[in-house]
Amino acid sequence: MNGVNIALGYGLASYMGMAWYYFPQVTQWRGPLGLALIWPILMLVVICFVPESPRWLLMKGKVEKAREIVLRLHSIKGDADQSFARSEFYQMHKQADLDITMNPSWTEMFRRPSYRKRVLLAMGFAFLGQSTAVLVINNYGPTLYKSLGYGTKDQLALQCGWITVGVVFNGVGAVIMDKVGRRPLLLLGVAGCCACLIVEAAMVATYAAEGTNKVGLGVGVAAFYIFLAFYSVGVDVAGVVFYSELFPNHIRAKGICLSIATIALTDLVYLQATATAFANIGWRFYLVFIIISGVGTVVSYFYLPETKGIPLEEMAKLFGDPDEVMVYAEDIHMDRNTHELVVDAHDKSGLTHIATETDRPRHTEKQSYAEHLEHHA
Repeated sequence: MNGVNIALGYGLASYMGMAWYYFPQVTQWRGPLGLALIWPILMLVVICFVPESPRWLLMKGKVEKAREIVLRLHSIKGDADQSFARSEFYQMHKQADLDITMNPSWTEMFRRPSYRKRVLLAMGFAFLGQSTAVLVINNYGPTLYKSLGYGTKDQLALQCGWITVGVVFNGVGAVIMDKVGRRPLLLLGVAGCCACLIVEAAMVATYAAEGTNKVGLGVGVAAFYIFLAFYSVGVDVAGVVFYSELFPNHIRAKGICLSIATIALTDLVYLQATATAFANIGWRFYLVFIIISGVGTVVSYFYLPETKGIPLEEMAKLFGDPDEVMVYAEDIHMDRNTHELVVDAHDKSGLTHIATETDRPRHTEKQSYAEHLEHHA
């Protein structure tokens, strides 16, 4: 829902910009600026009711509070044993006991090959997602519609319609993401944006100067709208989820930080260059985004992994570190006679043990991890 709410924010800004266009010029800026003050205040209120991340609590040693949140959020009505929530928490707890002993430094993120691969994937796709020109179209939308021959009122109306497409298709992406996976949506999003930019560049190059071919100009507007549908359902919805799923507990915050920083820096460069670029090379500026997104789609096809359905605690296996997975979800089950969690050995040796669901000292867990590595050696 992150993308949906961001799109709603953009939409509200566009709608209010359109509404205050009809007010006297001296007061046009007051309404949108005043409304922008409401939402930070609401966020400060809402954040008081948002539960803390159980994984973060476990990394800080607050086991009981983490367990309480997991059981509250993931309890299943009618299941007296609450086997799903208990199994999930047990896996989180065991993994956190390992992760808290790992090196979380910035240097380690680039020194260690498996971490470096995750960083490159996150930062690479963050750059690629913004290289579709999405914020160029958003921030310079009225200017781009003007180049297609539309007046001020139509420019604002078209911008409102464009943003509304984003709200709708972010919702569509949120509904289907866990069904079709992250990788297909990410690839579809970038490839679809690239195709729409090709059509847009052709329409602007062919019809914008004369401004007489209404069908051609209409196709240019349609290309922008379809572009945002692809971006919303793919990059906007799946991107942030993908970045957060790549990293283990102890470096997840740093990994997300690098991803968002890449997005911000990429947008800064493009937006600073856009006005000058359109003034000097016109429609050819679209070629920058077409080439990057086109090449990026091909590269992503070969390198983007699928993270759908993989618990965060098991993501290390995807990047070549299976020994850093303390417990696999598939190995945990509930003994319906004793009502205890039972953990099977992942090597299919037939060994099992009763899961310890009470809090344990950190040194014991470190010893357990040493035994875990010795077992896999």
